[in-house]
Amino acid sequence: MARSLCKWKKKDIEKGVHELAHIVDKPRFICKDCARAAHAKGFLCKAVKLPLN
Repeated sequence: MARSLCKWKKKDIEKGVHELAHIVDKPRFICKDCARAAHAKGFLCKAVKLPLN
């Protein structure tokens, strides 16, 4: 899926569940608009780095 995770529809999630699992594994970024999380900022529209604890 070339689109950002923020634009995935329900059918995209159902078809790409394995890809989705890879994208959201150990998230380091969140989208400041929709609060979705991803490992790399390229998967989100407006990525903000999560603070490290």
